[in-house]
Amino acid sequence: MQFYFKIFYLLIGFLFIGNCYGQEIANDTIFIKKTVHTEKIEIDTLIIKGGISPAETKVLIGTTFLPYSNKMIGLLNKGIEPISLNVVEECNQSVDPELFVNYPQFIKVERDSNELTIDVSVIANCCHEFLGEAEVLNDDTLNLIYTSYGGFCTCSCVFTLRFIFNTEMESNYNILKFVKINNSVIKAVIPSP
Repeated sequence: MQFYFKIFYLLIGFLFIGNCYGQEIANDTIFIKKTVHTEKIEIDTLIIKGGISPAETKVLIGTTFLPYSNKMIGLLNKGIEPISLNVVEECNQSVDPELFVNYPQFIKVERDSNELTIDVSVIANCCHEFLGEAEVLNDDTLNLIYTSYGGFCTCSCVFTLRFIFNTEMESNYNILKFVKINNSVIKAVIPSP
């Protein structure tokens, strides 16, 4: 009888060790569904290898900041924290395409306590979303960077993007005086804190 208990405990031990060390890591699957037109949708499938730390499994969907890129880490080192990037005006097709040369345009640059809000109108494909970054140039200019991405439509239009930053720590550096978009020559003045 003791012999059977020893065998039983030995088998339980092997099962425990096998489950802890020989465990198979499953993949995570993400299905993304996007309406392209009123009667058409696109579905993408992402397979993410399981077992990777949560910090490494970033799935970028829609309009968002590109998290922890070199530029964004540099921005944090200057005391400027990105809060959000949103589209505040979707695809405005009422703008004459001949006027597209006048873009990008700054719509609003304002500070409210420790928050810096910048609205900028840009031209992009009608079906695109946006990835954003920012960096400080010449120790006084905030350069907003956007990349449009997504499905392709046969039209272009004006989107208004809103970049919001926490500048609580930037007040220690007092560096931001100007803002530009995608390193263009167009600049706007950033109000003092």
